[in-house]
Order: sequence, then C-alpha cells, then structure tokens
Amino acid sequence: PGFRAAVEAYAAEIERVALATLPIYARALELPADWFADAFRSPFYRLRMTRYAPVPAAEGGAFGIAPHVDTTFFTLLAQNGPGLTIYGEEQASWLRVPVVPDALVVNTGELLRQWSNDRFLSVKHFVPPHRGPGDRYSVPFFFNATADHPMVCLPTCTDADNPPRYPPVSYLESQAAAQGE
Repeated sequence: PGFRAAVEAYAAEIERVALATLPIYARALELPADWFADAFRSPFYRLRMTRYAPVPAAEGGAFGIAPHVDTTFFTLLAQNGPGLTIYGEEQASWLRVPVVPDALVVNTGELLRQWSNDRFLSVKHFVPPHRGPGDRYSVPFFFNATADHPMVCLPTCTDADNPPRYPPVSYLESQAAAQGE
C-alpha cells in the first residue's frame, strides 16, 4: 500500500531536480540560463528501480549490467551502495564511482553528446555483479527533452572550424535508430 504514490512523488521531485539542472548545462555551454526551457517544456523520462541481489562469486559473471552508454540527455542516479563503474577517458581505465550519501550521480548521455557536438561526452559505464551483503538498489532517472523536439547542434558548439557532426534529431527519432526501426 502506498507504493505507487511514493514512486509518483519521487518521480515528480526528481523531474524538478532535473529541470533545475538544465540552467547549469546551458551556462556551461555559454548559452543563456533558460536556453533549454522550450526543449524541455514536456520532458520525456523513464524511471527504473533496480534491485541487485547478492551473487556468490562462483555464480556471477563479469557484469551485473554490461558496459554501455545511456541514450539520454542525462541520467540522474540514486544508489544505496557501491557498484557503478565508469570509464575514465583521461586515465584510460575503469573507475569505481564513490557513493556520496544524499547525492545523485549525474551521467551525460548520447543525446547531450550529439546536441553539444561532442563537447559533453557520454560516459561508458557498467555495474559489476553485486557480492553483498544484502541487496543493492539503484534508481536511475533517464531524462530527455520533449519527445519530438528537434535537437539541432547548439550554436556555441559549432563554427567554421567545427561543423556539426550529427544531423538534427528528436528523442523519438534517436530511439527509433537505437532500436533499429
């Protein structure tokens, strides 16, 4: 009882946090703080609740979730214990993401990479098998622009020496391509 209401309340609050994060990205891209407001007038998101039960070492494979990049604008991740491992491009090695109490991990996705013409890079990551004790929980919030909003290369991310690398695309179009449709 009350589970659905709790999840809906969490989704509304994490959406508020995601929307409040957009001006930070805009300013980092040398754009006005409200640059993304129209693109996220009705954001599309997915909320996933994942439980990782302990896996004995003799039974576990190499991954709980195999290496990948998110197809999102960005992902906000709440986690209750260590597990997320990212690829550090500069170090050319895998790094465990520290768990900071009462904090979210922010993970750039493919759509932000394309929209910013590779100025922001999507982060390759995986989750190793959970060895316990107890269960591990992960609650990723996959955040995207309004589903049909055309993401055209941002004006501060292109010039004569750095033409757009990607054609304009909406979230719906990008997901169709990702799914092979």
